[in-house]
Amino acid sequence: MKRIFLVLLTIGLFAACKSKKPAGRGSGEPLTFEDFQALFTPGALPYKLNSDSLMLKVPDSLALDTSGLKFLTDTLSKGDFAKGERVKYYPLHKVKGSQVDYFTVKASSRNKSVGYLCFLDKKGKYLNRISAATTGNSDGSVTSVNIDTKNVVKITNETKLSGGKTALKEDFYMVNPDGTTTLIMTNSNGPTNAGQIFNPIDTLPRKHKFSGDYMSGDLSIISIRDGSDPKTFLFFISFSKDNGNCKGELSGKGTYIAGNRGEFKDKESSCGLMFQFSSGRVTMKEIGGCGAYRGIKCFFEGSYVKKAEKKKKKA
Repeated sequence: MKRIFLVLLTIGLFAACKSKKPAGRGSGEPLTFEDFQALFTPGALPYKLNSDSLMLKVPDSLALDTSGLKFLTDTLSKGDFAKGERVKYYPLHKVKGSQVDYFTVKASSRNKSVGYLCFLDKKGKYLNRISAATTGNSDGSVTSVNIDTKNVVKITNETKLSGGKTALKEDFYMVNPDGTTTLIMTNSNGPTNAGQIFNPIDTLPRKHKFSGDYMSGDLSIISIRDGSDPKTFLFFISFSKDNGNCKGELSGKGTYIAGNRGEFKDKESSCGLMFQFSSGRVTMKEIGGCGAYRGIKCFFEGSYVKKAEKKKKKA
């Protein structure tokens, strides 16, 4: 009798162990951050996630529970799927970065898949996420993401055109320690109209004597705006040379160092710029390797003329 009891107990324990699911896989057990990390495949920089990767079939047994999403907030896929649409989430990769760590999560419905790039601080706290890759957008384009060894995040939108042509738009971002992102450059092979430059700092204050917009032709601008104190300034640079075959774009925070000079040093790379201000003009010179923000055959350099401000009409 004792022997039969031991046999039954052994069978029961074996069945229980066999049916037990890991935390985060439908077990209903609380998921620690260590458990959460263990669900992701380790990756390394440079890292890429594209539509082809999202199309690969992932077993449903690898889907995350709701408990697995508490580290990412319940708004992970908000706005990307229709209300009431059934969405499953799959852990993809974890990659260590310089300022933050990266986790990629795949969200899939019957109609499409979206890849999210999530930012976590070094202590494992969720900071932010961006939609970084898709199998298809409403405009017919697909999106992919690349993170290079300098932690620059590139989001690429690709649209198939008639005649076998493809339109590409590439946005380059810097990820800040708090999980926010800063657009540092945009590349596009689409048509550009003269005089049309999107200036992200256009509406900021320009009370300092050197603040304003400096132009070189219709497609090159150095925009200077007031900083948080008299010793600093904000800038946005966009230039197009050689009939649009060489472009560059960069924004950041500079420092006035002496008299009529200003300087910028990029914290993420060796890129540096020197600004020399004079009456109605600014001359720019590259003092470090800024290849991540421009074409390989052109530089951040040249003389730009200050654009006259439109006088406000008296009320």
